[in-house]
Amino acid sequence: MALVSDHENTQNPPAIQPIEAERVWDMLQAIDIAMLVTRSSDGLRGRPMSTIPTPEKSVIYILTESDSSAARDIRVDGSVFLSYQGRGDHVALVGQATVNPDKGLVKDLWNPGAQVFWPQGPEVHNVVTLVIDPGHADVWDGPGLLRGIAEIVAGAVKGKSPDLGTRGEAEL
Repeated sequence: MALVSDHENTQNPPAIQPIEAERVWDMLQAIDIAMLVTRSSDGLRGRPMSTIPTPEKSVIYILTESDSSAARDIRVDGSVFLSYQGRGDHVALVGQATVNPDKGLVKDLWNPGAQVFWPQGPEVHNVVTLVIDPGHADVWDGPGLLRGIAEIVAGAVKGKSPDLGTRGEAEL
């Protein structure tokens, strides 16, 4: 599929394909950082966060401090948007989030990255878990940087639109 623009009147209008939820979860697991967007009293606010996609539970976890802006926003309005970008793959998803203060869950999710941010452990910094129940995901399952560049060059030489992957959507 040649993908150039999201605009319906372009030479190459997008064809939205259904994507298997399993493929989307694979993409999420391969990309560590997502832009988490929440709604606050001042409007939308985004911040990069390390995520822990857990397909077997159909949730995405994020560790943060109880008094972080993300946790404060989610306590008021749980609507969230997550944007992932990897090596040619892009996932934009909406979901509903809650703040879970369970220290047992925090300990189960604790990892080397968390230890870097909170070297004295979760108890000292009052770490909580954001639990995101993902809904609709829009996906661009791309070829990766090198193959993408090769496709663009080949397309330019041949006078054809490059094959830059599949645009799709899934319900998670």
